[in-house]
Amino acid sequence: MYVQISSKKRRISELFAIVGLILLSIDTTNTFIGQGTYGFSSPLNDQQSGVLIGIPSVILFFLSFAVGFRQRSRLTTLLLISGGALLAISKLVEPTLGLNLFLAMVLRPLYIGLILMGFTIMGLGATRIFQENTRGSSTIHNW
Repeated sequence: MYVQISSKKRRISELFAIVGLILLSIDTTNTFIGQGTYGFSSPLNDQQSGVLIGIPSVILFFLSFAVGFRQRSRLTTLLLISGGALLAISKLVEPTLGLNLFLAMVLRPLYIGLILMGFTIMGLGATRIFQENTRGSSTIHNW
């Protein structure tokens, strides 16, 4: 049985990933429920919410990866993968529902950049899986 030693870096990394996923979930839910206007949980419209809630969530995901780079944490890994998937998929689906059309049409480079950041965050989570498997033994139990 493998006993994982708790460290401050691991805890901080997990905290950043948790807060990042919460903020991204609020922003995404706000976009889908608010239909581009003011959402259910905040007095911000879709564009304001993206700048004030969405961008900090992406920054927190990258900080989570950087702080917990050499730390073993399933939670951080899973949150990075799910957060990246949520970001990428939501940005791909929103224009098909008529949401965030300003972002998708007028700010096209930013829109494509957000999709790529989502896949990058997901890739960072996958990188952590491979990093853990090569450091210990090759079994997934030590991950």
